[in-house]
Amino acid sequence: MNHHLHRRIFILAMITALLLLASACSTTPFSGRYQPGVDTIFLWRGEPIPLESQWRYLGEEKISVRGEIWDSFLTPVDEVNSLVFVREDKGAPEFLILSRVMKTSQIEIFRYLGGTKVVIEGYPYREDSYALSSDTTDPEYRRYLDMIRAAGIAPAPAYKVRVLDRLPVDTAMVRIMELSPRGGHRQLPAYGKLYPQERLELLQRRFF
Repeated sequence: MNHHLHRRIFILAMITALLLLASACSTTPFSGRYQPGVDTIFLWRGEPIPLESQWRYLGEEKISVRGEIWDSFLTPVDEVNSLVFVREDKGAPEFLILSRVMKTSQIEIFRYLGGTKVVIEGYPYREDSYALSSDTTDPEYRRYLDMIRAAGIAPAPAYKVRVLDRLPVDTAMVRIMELSPRGGHRQLPAYGKLYPQERLELLQRRFF
């Protein structure tokens, strides 16, 4: 009798695990994280990002980007899902890009984001400022600007970009980019330069 009971428990456990896996895989589109009229967006679980009412939603952009491993020639490919907003009540248009970055490989992780920290709704983000030309040739940033132009909006010649980023786990990143129409000194680095990575097997060699 105990044998049959254990078998039933095992089967129920397997069914439960399969259902949980199926529900995890059936995710809603990333654009579903924004609904008209909301004042908060959740890019990662229950971590809130405030959204002012003046921002108008333009759309979603999904981009594959190449990272860099600090001690290797390998270039991992990561996936960036972004929600793009515009604000046009202050002259030249301003833009807000809210992104969630996921690693597509299980053998690399992001390195620690050092630098100046700011707290948003109780969560620490790294903060920095850069300059970006609207004629940039960077593959990721150009995609956002092409999307903006396709919406019939003419960007300013140059932007100051406030970048706020956070690693909720070492394989995922949340990033906020605020573009305001004014100049800056340091050019916004490409994705791979901003977010160096390392291989898990190298970490294991150090500690085991």
